[in-house]
Amino acid sequence: MNNNQFDLNVHPSSLNNKRLLLMRHAKTESPYTLKRDFDRLLTKTGEVDAQKMGDWLKNQQLSIDQILSSSAERTRQTALIVAAAIGIENASIEFKDELYHATPDVFFDVIRGVSNTVNTLVIVSHNDGITHFANQLTDARIDHMQPGSVFVIECAINTWKEFHQAKKNFCYYRQP
Repeated sequence: MNNNQFDLNVHPSSLNNKRLLLMRHAKTESPYTLKRDFDRLLTKTGEVDAQKMGDWLKNQQLSIDQILSSSAERTRQTALIVAAAIGIENASIEFKDELYHATPDVFFDVIRGVSNTVNTLVIVSHNDGITHFANQLTDARIDHMQPGSVFVIECAINTWKEFHQAKKNFCYYRQP
């Protein structure tokens, strides 16, 4: 994949753009535990990888306005670790049940409801849905978003309601 088609250090509001970061939750416990899938936790490796990605995002000096996360435990953990690393307040994190194994249509619906004061949005969710959604946005293709990975796009819109129809530009894909 092409690295850095855009300068991630430029805040999208200065470009009249919105930026979306799609993040898959970090590495988790085996799905074959006795826990419900919704309750699975990050492994130690997952915690380290989430911290690593949060540190990477902080080093990119992105001005992240909001994090939306699936309410499943592993995505909650990932979102909270990343938020702490980048210094975003917990009030800027929202947990949404509909992002648990969401389809692309659900991602679009959730994005339509985002406040227009948000210029950079992070969504933390699950495979296969997040990979399918990422692959619908631009010509960039990912076979399988790895645990903890981030897919970054920008688009020239004033409101999130315009997101679905807008031309989206791939910026970056990063994994721990």
